[in-house]
Amino acid sequence: MTRLFLFTMTFALTGLVFALTPGLSPDAAHSAAPADEAEKVKKVITQLSNQWGQVFINRDLPFLERIWADDFSYIGSDGTVYDKKAGLAFFADNPDTYTRAVNTSFKVRVYGNNFAVAAGADHLEGKDKEGKPFSRRNRFTNVWVRKNGTWQVVAGHGCELE
Repeated sequence: MTRLFLFTMTFALTGLVFALTPGLSPDAAHSAAPADEAEKVKKVITQLSNQWGQVFINRDLPFLERIWADDFSYIGSDGTVYDKKAGLAFFADNPDTYTRAVNTSFKVRVYGNNFAVAAGADHLEGKDKEGKPFSRRNRFTNVWVRKNGTWQVVAGHGCELE
């Protein structure tokens, strides 16, 4: 009983220290990389993410083949899990015509020289296969890893907002 009490108190005090000490909370940890390197990583990931959004319009599948790792996995709004092959097929076979694709509320967190997480929202506009206009808003999270000097997405999740 004494051990349980001591464990509970230690756990509670540790949580309190993290919550009240700036810079120690896991939410406040921005990067294990130097600040200048973290900024470079943020710029690269932002650029790649913006290009990814444009694939809806330009259907640049070779770009996706490069940025999606071979073990890529993405979970869609309906819970469908796409691997790299299925994700490429989704873009290739999508009957919708997109005229606008913009990332909004975008943020990159760098957790080292070779690991980053990007999250944000996007706004897609266009016409569906029947020619009816649409405006879709989504939220997403993507996990980026630098492999052999190249940034690639290994996992992600997206959900429709409207």
